[in-house]
Amino acid sequence: MVKPEFDVVIIGGGPSGLSAAWELRDKNILVLEKSHRLGGRLYSVSRGDYWLNLGGHLFPPPGSHMRNILHSIGLDIIKIPGNKFAIYWGGKVYKPKMVSALPLTMPMTLRERFALATKGMRILKAVKGWQKAMAPVYGESNQRRRARVASYLSDKSFREFMGPLPKRLEALFQSAARRAAAEMEDQHAGVGVSLFGAVWAGKGDAMALNLDGGSGRFGEVMMELLGDRVRYDATVKSVSKTGDLVTVVYETDGREHSVTAAEVVVAVPAYQASDMVRDIPDDVRQTLISVQYGPFPTMGIITDEPGPMPYDDIYAITTPDASFDMFFNHANPLRTGPRKPGGSLMVYSGGTPAREMLKLTDDEIRDRYLADIYKMFPQLQGHVKETIVQRWVPGNTYRPAGFNFAPMLAYCERNDVNIHFAGDYFAEIGNMEIATGSGHEAARRARVHLMSQAQKKTQLSIVERDRIATAGQVKENV
Repeated sequence: MVKPEFDVVIIGGGPSGLSAAWELRDKNILVLEKSHRLGGRLYSVSRGDYWLNLGGHLFPPPGSHMRNILHSIGLDIIKIPGNKFAIYWGGKVYKPKMVSALPLTMPMTLRERFALATKGMRILKAVKGWQKAMAPVYGESNQRRRARVASYLSDKSFREFMGPLPKRLEALFQSAARRAAAEMEDQHAGVGVSLFGAVWAGKGDAMALNLDGGSGRFGEVMMELLGDRVRYDATVKSVSKTGDLVTVVYETDGREHSVTAAEVVVAVPAYQASDMVRDIPDDVRQTLISVQYGPFPTMGIITDEPGPMPYDDIYAITTPDASFDMFFNHANPLRTGPRKPGGSLMVYSGGTPAREMLKLTDDEIRDRYLADIYKMFPQLQGHVKETIVQRWVPGNTYRPAGFNFAPMLAYCERNDVNIHFAGDYFAEIGNMEIATGSGHEAARRARVHLMSQAQKKTQLSIVERDRIATAGQVKENV
């Protein structure tokens, strides 16, 4: 019997792939990463006392897969004390202490005020339903739980759920919904509700956490820990079954290589997985092809202001009147003692505006973003020290109304496969905990399959040994 070169090959070095690699670190593993670094959309660049966050930045609470990994590799989170539902409205930033105060805080017409109150109540009621759906059910697997949560309000679009809106409120809710990198009409209602649920989490504000040193520290530390078990700049061409093994063909430095493994974890965007994996059922392939992604640009900013700024007590601002949809103050979690000079900011666009923005050069994106930032905070002029534009393609995943994930779920519950899938597309909207959790579960399935195959080989060896012994005994008697 041919022995594989690796127990497990993991394709993709984002949160999904790294979660799988960490779970299987006691095995003979190989991680194939297309870029020059690990971490995927968890990406930041250090700059002295601050850092530029260029991708994901909100980390899950204790007990989550991601937090368990962070704890085991020695990374710490920091709480975000600042306001997370401030709004840039009519040329001014409003920062109410409670979401329910928004209709009373901002200048609106009576019609707008009434619409915001009624639509807000509708969302709050749906958020409570979403939170109830999120509650674990005894005996239910994480995959089944995610599938159940993903089906919440999945039969209609978020726009259908919201109904008609006054023009300015339309822009406000559209901007907020673009955190899913999609327009309201493109995402199902459960996606939109979950976005508000993550911000309106209630007591404890469970998602109000950043990674100390920047989200990119996760990938940087994993690069150190995994060492030469990772091959960078490796583009996977195919994943195919070869008897009981899996052959992975990849290209690096213009040369093609192939390796064999007992198990493979495919932790890349769904459409890439559908292109590279040969031996999967047609309905699973079609599910992968149908997964939606919204590309988006971000821009990280390092500033050098000498003292306090008007946004120091704010973490996030929804910006329907700007060329970007959200403004983040990533220095806010560091404002717990004497205020140091300088700071770190980030903006991003989602949905249709993002697709249009990505047609521009980096310099053009920078100039458009900065023009609106200076309108919001004129005090920043002359204090922008550095900017980095990051293009995320494919970007965030989201589910449209009526999306059917059942074929993939059924595939993952099989115990006779050695090609496993993971990614943030395993839920209604992608985030790092979904990605990390799915990677962990794929690794556990690979481990169980490895054990079952080893047991079968042991049993076969015993049977063969007994057969040979019996044959020898018969010959001796003759």
